Amino acid sequence: MSARSLTKTAKPFVLGRSSFTAITAVEGLKLRRDGEMRLQRSRTLSPEQRRAETVRAFVGTRKRA
Repeated sequence: MSARSLTKTAKPFVLGRSSFTAITAVEGLKLRRDGEMRLQRSRTLSPEQRRAETVRAFVGTRKRA
């Protein structure tokens, strides 16, 4: 990690869909079928609705210690 990335002047940015897809392909990650279907459904939703859909999809999946 470079020193520049740790400074307060570094501005955050969001990866686009194509960039994120390329990175995950290199890492060998793939969406399951249900994840791909959820992604397709969420394209027409507002940001609030999209967040709610994501929360609903993953509630209860976190393993507790």
